Amino acid sequence: MSNLNAVKACIKKFAAHPAISKPLVAYSKKEYATLLFVLRETLVGFGRHNILGLSAALSFYALFALIPMVLLVFYLLSRLVFSSDYAIVKLAILTSNIMPDFSSIIMTEVYNASTTKAAWGALGLLVLFWAITPLARAMRTSFYNISSLTEKPSFLKSKIADILSVMGILLLFFAFTAAGYIVEELVGFLAVYLPKKTLNLIGDTTTLAITTCLIASFYKMFFPMRVIMRHILMGAFSSALVWLMMRPAFSLFFSVNQSYGAVFGSMKNMFVSITWLYANFAAFLLGSVLIATLRKQDALLLKGLFDEQPEKANYTEALMRRYGIAPQAGEYVFTVGNTERKLYYIVAGAVNLTLGDKVLRSLSVGQYFGETASLTGHPSVHNAIVTSPEAHIIVIHAENIDVMLTDYPYIAIRILKQLAARVENISV
Repeated sequence: MSNLNAVKACIKKFAAHPAISKPLVAYSKKEYATLLFVLRETLVGFGRHNILGLSAALSFYALFALIPMVLLVFYLLSRLVFSSDYAIVKLAILTSNIMPDFSSIIMTEVYNASTTKAAWGALGLLVLFWAITPLARAMRTSFYNISSLTEKPSFLKSKIADILSVMGILLLFFAFTAAGYIVEELVGFLAVYLPKKTLNLIGDTTTLAITTCLIASFYKMFFPMRVIMRHILMGAFSSALVWLMMRPAFSLFFSVNQSYGAVFGSMKNMFVSITWLYANFAAFLLGSVLIATLRKQDALLLKGLFDEQPEKANYTEALMRRYGIAPQAGEYVFTVGNTERKLYYIVAGAVNLTLGDKVLRSLSVGQYFGETASLTGHPSVHNAIVTSPEAHIIVIHAENIDVMLTDYPYIAIRILKQLAARVENISV
């Protein structure tokens, strides 16, 4: 016990050092600023939703779906846009971005399959299309998981959703191939007029913009909840930026660490390709986690009011600035018949719930009221009047209440316990 106390004392002394305490104080003042808070909650959501596990599952399905998907896109490209040889070249470039060390093998198999007339019959196209549905279903399920929603469609609706998801993936794959052609033509046209560094900058910027737009389109079509476009673009931009940054990072890693081949032997190409595919899906899902975080950032910030933990410095001040009201003594927070679905949390002061001249409940700091109307949507059956010189009250709106109750069941349990205790007191 004495050793433990000594360790705690050393940690406390270390934390009190100005070099440590000043940055911590500065961070605490900005901890609930929008940018820092969203970044932190995105990282928390990345772990809470097991994004690495979801990425591993998607990588597994993608390995089975890649060749059928490339074959279908090759069919579309060669029939609708380019010649067969040109389509093969463009698909080879795109496939090398997805599976670097297996792209040549995959494209050889695709080319051999494409020369077989039976592959393009109605049954052959149906089989190829069906082979991609497990990937589409897994991706859709991942979106529902990240959004904290449960998909409960009928069998028919599920199959229709699978078909639409497959079409979305094919469209995205097709658009990436076409975008590569556009960027190549643009850089080729400007090569005569601009230096190489400027061309590289234009190429990277154009690729980032096109990739962001394509991912945003996919998110918009298949994200299982209504999200404003600004949030979708921010999530798509983050995924696109991570994708563009990963390629040089991977190249640098394998150029520095040349001994990885000795560890994996003849399997090193498979290791590189699967790892790269896994990292791509992690980047793709990172954007969806950011979108979900941005959509419910208010609920994530407010849920701390219901955590049974010591209050953090500056937390309630940050909430008051964004969601607070400060009624004076004698003012009503709401009256009988109020239909607004809002929950009220008292930060400072006191509030009485009254009916006529009768005081039903007296509330103080740390308590909340309005839960009956906020949960049922029925008009309020009492008044809420401030009895202290001033009250600081945080207002939680209905959409944030719904998110908190869905994502954090312990909040629902806490509210239910308070309601049960009130009913018990009334009955006594």
